[in-house]
Amino acid sequence: MTLFEVRSERLYCDDWRLLSPDDLSTFFMPEVVKFLPGGFHDLLSFSAQRDFLTELSREAEVVALFDISGAGVGLLVLSYAESSSKERHLGYLFAQSVWGQGRATELISALQQHFGDTDTVLCGGVMADNTASARVLQRAGFHGEGGGEEVVYRWSATSDVSTGQA
Repeated sequence: MTLFEVRSERLYCDDWRLLSPDDLSTFFMPEVVKFLPGGFHDLLSFSAQRDFLTELSREAEVVALFDISGAGVGLLVLSYAESSSKERHLGYLFAQSVWGQGRATELISALQQHFGDTDTVLCGGVMADNTASARVLQRAGFHGEGGGEEVVYRWSATSDVSTGQA
C-alpha cells in the first residue's frame, strides 16, 4: 500500500521531487509553516528545502500533493510512531493560495478511504492556535486528546480511538 494510490476528486499524490522550486518556495513560506515543527521553518533556498525533504524522507513517507491540472499544491507526510506500531503520524501542508477551498478535508477523506480496510491509526498533533486543522480533523471523525499547546487527534476505521482502544 503506497501513498501514491491516494487520490481524490481534485488531488493526487506523487513524488515530492517533481515539485518545482516555485512550488517548494510557496510551501515553506512563514505563514504556511507557522504551526509546523521547527524543522520546517527558515528554509529559504530551494537547496535547503530539498535537503530537508530528503532527510525527512528517510524517516517518513513524504509525497507531493498535486491538483488535477498538475500544479503542486501541498505536501503529505506519514511516519510510523514506532516500527511495530499501527499508528501513523500525519502531517500535511497546503500552499496558501489554496487555503479555504476544502483541500484538507478532501485529503483527509481520501486518506480515510485509503486506510479504511486496515487497522492503521492516523494521528496528528495540532497546535492550539491552528483552529482550521483542528476543525478539519474533528469533522472527519478524529478524536482529540490532551490540551495546552498541542492536541493530538486520532482516527481508525477499525477501533474506537476515543477510548484508547487502538
